[in-house]
Amino acid sequence: MAEERVAVVGGAGFLGLHIVRQLCKTSYTPVVVARTPEKATRALPGIQVETRRGDVTDMDSLCSALEGCTYVHSVAALLDQVYTAATPLQEDVAVRTNVEGTLNVLRAARELGVKRVILTGSCSTRYTRGSTIANEDPPLTDLDLVNDPYVRSKAQGEQAAAAFSRQTGLSVVQILPGALIGPADRGPGPLGAGFLDWLNGRQSPSIEGGFPVVDVRDVASAHIRAMEVNPVRDAYLLVAATISTRQLYDMATRLTGVPAPKRFLSTRMAMVFAALAEMAARTQKRPPAFTRNAVRHPARSQRFDCSRAEDELGIDFVPVETTVRDWILWWIENGMVAHPERLHLSV
Repeated sequence: MAEERVAVVGGAGFLGLHIVRQLCKTSYTPVVVARTPEKATRALPGIQVETRRGDVTDMDSLCSALEGCTYVHSVAALLDQVYTAATPLQEDVAVRTNVEGTLNVLRAARELGVKRVILTGSCSTRYTRGSTIANEDPPLTDLDLVNDPYVRSKAQGEQAAAAFSRQTGLSVVQILPGALIGPADRGPGPLGAGFLDWLNGRQSPSIEGGFPVVDVRDVASAHIRAMEVNPVRDAYLLVAATISTRQLYDMATRLTGVPAPKRFLSTRMAMVFAALAEMAARTQKRPPAFTRNAVRHPARSQRFDCSRAEDELGIDFVPVETTVRDWILWWIENGMVAHPERLHLSV
């Protein structure tokens, strides 16, 4: 049987590098596609892997990068730019870039005869009203629920990919994870950044509410298993648990001995502070450090039914406490926690 290559667009990023590592344990040969291939060497120390330059905004580069690949995983997107855009125009540009970038990957894949494309979406595209538990089947989230450019970006990208699949027959699967946590998190998102600040002794008020979280390694496994599963579904939710902020810090306190934060802002009060931060940012013409959109997600405390991924992809979710322990250990081992001797890590 001829060697089958599998492209990972964004393979030097947090999720991408875990997909690459897991592919290295299979019969497939991973190909890292990145705007700066040199980044893959730093992100994947000790792993020899083919790297190719590819940019989701550049069709020619994508066609070259995906040449000879049987499957494609696309995990690249503008995230920080969507979250912290200083103006509505910048938000719209970031959203369009994500949507058009997704379509460019699909166009290149179809042109090259790729068998299946697995895309990384977001569980936020399945938010529901009230306290109902979300699954994959209902229509996409009513955008009025959060009024968030990140969700708009993911929802529009998912809709565009579904339409492309229907029109062309290209097999496209959406993996819809919660907030990714776990080892190798070099550039934490909003949840991880606040958590890392706390580990480093920088106390700041934490927001009440619940976060849907999942081990990044489980999401990588779902990506790989979705390559060959038949029959395949259009989408799979990946959320290990929706955990409250207090639960997360209490869990970390048990693991490290570091006292949990004493102050937790209600989501209502956090919205007030976020509005003031946005006003100050507009006045100073800079991206806001704290936004109302960042508050709306934990305010929902949305719960999810992920039995489809468990039953059809065979995902056995890593317990959240195990993931948090591995998250902290990796930060310590990679010098991201100051004075780690303060921590009495229970392993």
